[in-house]
Amino acid sequence: MALILSGGGAKGAWEAGVAAALVERGLPVRLAAGSSAGALNAAMVADGRLDRLQDLWRTVTREQVYTLRPSVVLAGLLPGVLTLLALDRAGSLLDPAPLRELIAGSIDLERIRASRVELLVVATDLARYDKRVFDNRTVSVDALMAAAAMPGVFPPVRVDGVPLVDGGLTGRAPVLEALALGRPIGRAVVVMSYAPDERASAPTTLRRTLEEAMELVMIHAIRRDVELARLRHPDVDVQLLTPSAPLMLRPLDFDTEGMAKALERGRADAQACLDAMHGR
Repeated sequence: MALILSGGGAKGAWEAGVAAALVERGLPVRLAAGSSAGALNAAMVADGRLDRLQDLWRTVTREQVYTLRPSVVLAGLLPGVLTLLALDRAGSLLDPAPLRELIAGSIDLERIRASRVELLVVATDLARYDKRVFDNRTVSVDALMAAAAMPGVFPPVRVDGVPLVDGGLTGRAPVLEALALGRPIGRAVVVMSYAPDERASAPTTLRRTLEEAMELVMIHAIRRDVELARLRHPDVDVQLLTPSAPLMLRPLDFDTEGMAKALERGRADAQACLDAMHGR
């Protein structure tokens, strides 16, 4: 089986619950692929320590993911056009430096290199207008940082001298990339953390506008790629797994209680998926 994880910031807690439950219940995951927060989840599946994966999403706080840039805060005190100039020079709204420490402390690259689970992580290459793919051998903390670098919100991350950003721009749920590897996969489960009946609220801030725009692109791209995967790989059972109810989490609002609930919902939704596979 291939497990394809798409992320969604704090919504990644639900995906972590799904991944952990599927692996715990014996599904033979041959390949784990992801972008954005899904890249970190996929790397931790390849790492193999599911208890650490779940503990991370039960305890992580906003301060462990990002801080506000002082230049952005001070920009609001400047007159007129100087505010825009200050924001432009800041490069991004948020500073993800804490995320680097969180990722470095959450994964063991040597375990991933030796893992029997093949890893595929997608970021976007700004210089070439194309995707950049990492595997067990080439993945790094920088690669995982880049895969989650939402443009405008987080700064690009240079890997091998090339600026990379969120993989969601080119392959938010990289099912096409995973199946193109030609591995003997019978089933691909694409995990998307947005319920079918989820509706966006009217964005009232720059941050919410960026969030809503990225989510809209992500949802449509994932559904399109799932249909393309079914068309191109008719011998693979491609399934799209979504939450049984809206998660009530914003991507950048790392609410500990909300994420703990989302993780448990993910475990329950995974069990329901397994029951459906087995005709229960």
